[in-house]
Amino acid sequence: MRRKIMTAFVCAIMTISVIPVYADDTQTDQAVTTEVSTETAVTVQEIKRTQSKEQQKKKTTSKKHTKTKSKKKEENKVIPMPTQVISKSSSDTIEGRIKDKQAKVKQLKKQKAKIEEEIRLEQQKARSINEFYKKYTANSKAEIALYGQEITPSMKISKKDEQLREDLYELADLFGDENLRTIASKYVFGINHPDFETLLDKNKTIQLDQYLKNEQILPIKPMEEKVQTIKKQIKKFKGEIKKEEQTRYFNPNDVSALSHITVSDAKHILEGTALYDDAKAYVKAEEKYHVNAVFLMGIAAHESAWGTSRRAREDNNLTGYGVTSDHAKGINKSTKEAGLLATAETLHEKYLTPGGSYYVGTSAAAVNKHYCVGGEWAAAVVKNAYLLMNRL
Repeated sequence: MRRKIMTAFVCAIMTISVIPVYADDTQTDQAVTTEVSTETAVTVQEIKRTQSKEQQKKKTTSKKHTKTKSKKKEENKVIPMPTQVISKSSSDTIEGRIKDKQAKVKQLKKQKAKIEEEIRLEQQKARSINEFYKKYTANSKAEIALYGQEITPSMKISKKDEQLREDLYELADLFGDENLRTIASKYVFGINHPDFETLLDKNKTIQLDQYLKNEQILPIKPMEEKVQTIKKQIKKFKGEIKKEEQTRYFNPNDVSALSHITVSDAKHILEGTALYDDAKAYVKAEEKYHVNAVFLMGIAAHESAWGTSRRAREDNNLTGYGVTSDHAKGINKSTKEAGLLATAETLHEKYLTPGGSYYVGTSAAAVNKHYCVGGEWAAAVVKNAYLLMNRL
């Protein structure tokens, strides 16, 4: 019993001394744990926030880099340029124009021959009249000799009178004058007849001199000028026929090579587009600056959306030359033709001539290197040129 009491007593003492200390320690640990947990939570949230910001920043930066890389990649992206040479030696349209011009030449030649015959006839009239006067008025009786008396049965006609009448018949045929033929058959003129003046019946005479002076001889100078004009027209049409018979070319590997297209070709292949009105300018640019006209058309089609862009409408800039941004001035001229010629001159001097500031070759791809930052430009221009050539 005593042992049991002692055991209970010891247990009571141990309980009193241990429990408070344990409780305090537990509370302190809990507080510390709570405080640490709070700090840890704040720190984690901050880190997460920071990480989130960093991640967001990285994403944004990544997007920017992606855009920049994409843009650079797009700028540096090169679309292979087609290199096929297109040539057209004939087509129904071209053959039709050749036949039309040949018909015009034939018609002009007939017109020229007719006028030349008229000139020959008027010249012959003038010579014949002059010869007649020289033959029959070279004596003192000149005026009398040109007075005619109606022939009567008793009148004697000399051989010289007969010759004069024959000459009058020839003049009548030359002038197509039936009245003069009648005069030749009804009148005698008393050539070298000493008393012919006394035989004249003033009521039955004809004044041949006055009659012949009224015969119409057309002036030949206007007719000669007309012939010269026709000759020029024939020469022009023959030159056009010769050009129509040439083979048309577009070589993307050498855009300085002539296309040989005509103004009619240019109008035909640009018909239905806003580039049509300046068709002649492309041919003019080729002839003046040796830049392939179809290549220029391809540039204009690409840069101006076939002549419909704001730059084309407001600035007469069909080729986009010098336009590096919406605010760039570019080549602005008073007319679209002037703008095309300015571009052709620049291409010739700077891009296509060895020693030019942008010369790296004569292909469309070589021009692309300094003409446009995009690597797809040459391919787009060449495809437009192919499209146009296929319309011939």
